[in-house]
Amino acid sequence: MQRFQDWDKRAGVSPYGSGALAGSSLGLDPEAVASDLGFFSAVHNSIDGTASRDVFAEFAWICSMIGVDLSRVSEEVILWATKEFSFVTLHDSYSTGSSIMPQKKNPDVAELARGKAGRLIGNLTGLLATLKGLPLAYNRDLQEDKEPVFDAADTLEVLLPAVSGMIATLTFNTERMASLAPQGFALATDIAEWLVRQGVPFREAHELSGAAVKLAEGRSVELWDLTDEEYAGISEHLTPEVRTVLSTEGSLNSRNSQGGTAPAAVERQLLALEAELAAVRKYAE
Repeated sequence: MQRFQDWDKRAGVSPYGSGALAGSSLGLDPEAVASDLGFFSAVHNSIDGTASRDVFAEFAWICSMIGVDLSRVSEEVILWATKEFSFVTLHDSYSTGSSIMPQKKNPDVAELARGKAGRLIGNLTGLLATLKGLPLAYNRDLQEDKEPVFDAADTLEVLLPAVSGMIATLTFNTERMASLAPQGFALATDIAEWLVRQGVPFREAHELSGAAVKLAEGRSVELWDLTDEEYAGISEHLTPEVRTVLSTEGSLNSRNSQGGTAPAAVERQLLALEAELAAVRKYAE
């Protein structure tokens, strides 16, 4: 919405008075007409008023970028909903059954969102291809700017509520997510960063963390399964306090800087987002 809000400043310019190319000699008042019609201003250059379609290309790009973002989120949902991940369960109203496999639940909205992103990118690409070889004047080719722009708007009108509804009705398997999050030595970086906070240079901390991974891997255990003695055998710096980051909760809480994953950091992100959304909602109204 912030992109559309910024785009609106350039879209709210009236082409009135540009004529076919070089303006008018009839004493028109483009600024007065622009004001009466609710535009921000009249175009300052008549060739821009007749030949430029930058504002439509920008609109198509914004729509494409929204489509790409929705596609990426949808790809995550598709993966999370697989049996292998089992992070989420799709609501029946945003999925369908398989035509052959009774147990399967198809992530229809997510898959269609990926496909619609390609359509939106195609609209943008087609419009840019139309514009790229035109001389700086009005050309009949410019009639082709309508379909991709209108289609992009129509596509988002369908896509946005569908994806938002899908996400709002997801059921998250938080217990499974929490159990898998620290596995595969995912906490090795936390050990290295903990050592840095104790004053160990990162180069050394990186090597010590790698040594802990090697030891755990050799024993076919996870990092938190190593004993205090085994950590001390790797380095005197690896005291029992290192266990404060050897859990998902500890890992999250240690990342409390701006943009981090600590609950306090996420809460600050949400507050900042709410403040931005308030301004956006005011614009949308």
